[in-house]
Amino acid sequence: MASTTCFLHQSSARFGAAASARPQQAPRAQQLACRAQKLDAAEGDAAVTRRAALTLLAGAAAVGAKVNPAAAAYGEAANVFGKPKTNTDFMAYSGDGFKLLIPSKWNPSKEREFPGQVLRYEDNFDAYAGKTDSEGGFETDAVATANILESSAPVVDGKQYYSVSVLTRTADGDEGGKHQLITATVSDGKLYICKAQAGDKRWFKGARKGVEKAASSFSVA
Repeated sequence: MASTTCFLHQSSARFGAAASARPQQAPRAQQLACRAQKLDAAEGDAAVTRRAALTLLAGAAAVGAKVNPAAAAYGEAANVFGKPKTNTDFMAYSGDGFKLLIPSKWNPSKEREFPGQVLRYEDNFDAYAGKTDSEGGFETDAVATANILESSAPVVDGKQYYSVSVLTRTADGDEGGKHQLITATVSDGKLYICKAQAGDKRWFKGARKGVEKAASSFSVA
């Protein structure tokens, strides 16, 4: 199961991951989310930077990975004597102050996971619906563990990005947990957040490449 979601709103940034008591459409095995929050000018650049970092660590979403220059050069060289190949594995999205690449096999979704959502795509394969149970424990609707695997704060085109990769352990279907890639940045007084996630088992069965590509392509104007 894979999905892509984007948000644009004025309220405080907050992301949750709980399932309802009755079976319903639950968090997808793979997901990407983007959001923007308008900030008061009086808060200043320092407040903006601090809020972006705190919001990111609190659990908002997406990771930014840079394109490998060697891989790009190899691709260009391979097509010197022929027409450059078109990448049909992803489709480009540009709007609402940000842009990203979405896996071509994903479909638009009307589900609204968070306030201010402006875009959501998902891979409808192997969706899970129902309660979230803590793995190795007894409490319902709880995450057993959450580990930060990677974190960074790169500057891209003069803008500061905050990125973190988190692995949460829950009993969602047969996945056993979720990999969540998170990135946040500020542009024109708005806080943008992008989240990509994939179920642990599908992550290692080929889902990782598509999710990381979608997440790494996220950028703001």
